[in-house]
Amino acid sequence: MRLRRLRKMDGWYEIMSMCPICGHKGWCAINKEQTIVHCMRVPSDQYFDSNMGRQFRHELVPGSIPNHEKIEIEQVNSVDKKPNAHLDYVYHALTNELCISIAHENHLREERKISDDTIRVREYRTMPESERWRVVKEVGKRLSSDSDLLGVPGFFVQEGKYGPYWTMSGYSGLMIPFRSIQNEITGWQIRVDSPPLELDLKGAVKGNIKKEIEKDHIGNRRALCELTVGEKKLEVQLTVRDKKVCMKDEQFIFSVELKQAQRYWWWSSGSKTNGASIGGPIPYHLALPSPCLRYWNADNDPASLIDCSEVWVTEGALKADKAADCLLKPVFGLPGVGSYPLILEPLKKLGCKHVVIAFDADSVKTPEVRRALEL
Repeated sequence: MRLRRLRKMDGWYEIMSMCPICGHKGWCAINKEQTIVHCMRVPSDQYFDSNMGRQFRHELVPGSIPNHEKIEIEQVNSVDKKPNAHLDYVYHALTNELCISIAHENHLREERKISDDTIRVREYRTMPESERWRVVKEVGKRLSSDSDLLGVPGFFVQEGKYGPYWTMSGYSGLMIPFRSIQNEITGWQIRVDSPPLELDLKGAVKGNIKKEIEKDHIGNRRALCELTVGEKKLEVQLTVRDKKVCMKDEQFIFSVELKQAQRYWWWSSGSKTNGASIGGPIPYHLALPSPCLRYWNADNDPASLIDCSEVWVTEGALKADKAADCLLKPVFGLPGVGSYPLILEPLKKLGCKHVVIAFDADSVKTPEVRRALEL
């Protein structure tokens, strides 16, 4: 199990490998005794709201983590996140140096039905695959000094052949800005072009992905994987969403499934030298109709531009942007359904009297969404 010390929670570690409760990587935490997990995804009767979102307490069953499993604790060389005003200052310098790719423009235009003018006004960008240090070098010229990059999620210091230099973390993809009620860009999510593949293993099996291989005849992603069952090692080709189950005498032995990881990732650098985590708190996003953006700045209360007595709430910044333009209403985009406490104070500041919850239709079948609605 790979762990990373949480700087503001003594005796607690972020789980960088697979969480024993939800099976996902990152955000969940475990105490040093390995008896309690604070899971961000699987609900329980005991929970608390933090600046990272709602955390559910789970007591581990003795023996649920094998004694022989190696514990690796990562060294944390990150710094605290800077205030919103500073983040906005640096991120707007970044928007002047990054552009949006034709492929991402086409996606927004053709699949999301977003106009060219709205794409420009909302400041979507593309995270490049290579030579990011060149972009950061130009960003630095727009700032007072390179030290302004300290404490800004996404930026970090890389050790190079000729010494350390500033660069950017994250997968390549479409960058979606998150805005505060002062229209400050306080963070970004990346809609990843090619989400990483991961193995979902259950039962008496271990394994890893050796490499991704050519897609099958209908376009499904595939990978060459190495599985260990007992003392046997097997090399197999697996296809996304093709779950393999091994049974013996009608008893479950193990299952293996190749999955595509999540599409949306926070742009963060909390595990890197001089980087910063996106949390503390996680950003929320307020979307106003795109015509309002031309007149919205830090000195303008959103209520002076649009009626904020009724505010809609949905999940995701891109969805909120689209909804705001369709409804001509202010719309909050939450980073997750359990993170609604983030917007309670902003709602008060807007003078909101009526909140419309508009989560996905899967609320009737997804426990996490249904539970958030009930609360």
